[in-house]
Amino acid sequence: MKRFFLLFSFMTFLFLLFCLPAGATSIRVVPITAAPSPACTPEAPQASPSAADSVPLSVSTDLTENTYSSRRTYSPVPTILPEQDDRPFIIRFGSRDEPKISLSMDDCYNIDAVRETLDLCRQYGIVMTFYPLGIQLHEEDRQLWQDIIDAGCEIGTHTMRHNRFAHGEKKVAIAGILRPQEVLDHLLGYHYPIRTIRTPYGSIEDENNSNAKGIKILKLCGYDHVVNWDVSQTDPEKALPRVQNGSILLYHARENDVQCIRTLIPLLLDKGFEFVTVAELIGLGAEVTTSTDLYVFDPSLY
Repeated sequence: MKRFFLLFSFMTFLFLLFCLPAGATSIRVVPITAAPSPACTPEAPQASPSAADSVPLSVSTDLTENTYSSRRTYSPVPTILPEQDDRPFIIRFGSRDEPKISLSMDDCYNIDAVRETLDLCRQYGIVMTFYPLGIQLHEEDRQLWQDIIDAGCEIGTHTMRHNRFAHGEKKVAIAGILRPQEVLDHLLGYHYPIRTIRTPYGSIEDENNSNAKGIKILKLCGYDHVVNWDVSQTDPEKALPRVQNGSILLYHARENDVQCIRTLIPLLLDKGFEFVTVAELIGLGAEVTTSTDLYVFDPSLY
């Protein structure tokens, strides 16, 4: 037994001598711990990728766009965006040379919030752009949408149902982009041309994170650009310093957003900003030419 113990000790010594790396003097035991969970952040709009365009903006609590648990956190950061070309396909802001800005509102699920916002436009003598979903254009709200037009405001489109249009079949995507024009014309009783589009989540990317398919579809539908934003913050104290010449401000039809707009409008006017529609800001002009020829979507053309 003694010989066996001596032999085992000798073999152990040889193993340590030849197997440990040169210079090693000890073996460190590292306790195994669970990997930290990644911080939850709100989904960024993908178009600039509006993300690329995108930088983290305000958290949306609109259940139609994103749903967040109570554990999700978000720390707003200053909006810093690169300068853009004269007429890029994805537009995040207008000219930085003139003190003109555009206020915009997406989705329009809460029609009372839309009405409150229009009242603010009338009160302060300003105009803005509304981007309703096609499914939110209801017969009972005909007068409200006509009042929006009469106030000089613009009606754009946010597609029919808030789907990521470039992720599906081309014909389905085209229908989702063009059918809101048919719905709006039927609602108004005359042709009101929709001149600007904001895609859901600010995204035109397909499943492979490429913009090529989305751009091709939008051009087939007659759009040479999509409109994103460079300011989206529902805290007026944080939103105000981010606004600069050419800014496009994004809000949704929610009471918290309306309260922010209510505070922001007089502050922005005091700073010398002029409110214009998105179409005017990006060079399409302020005038809208209507007609009696109602648009009818014909899928066979695509």
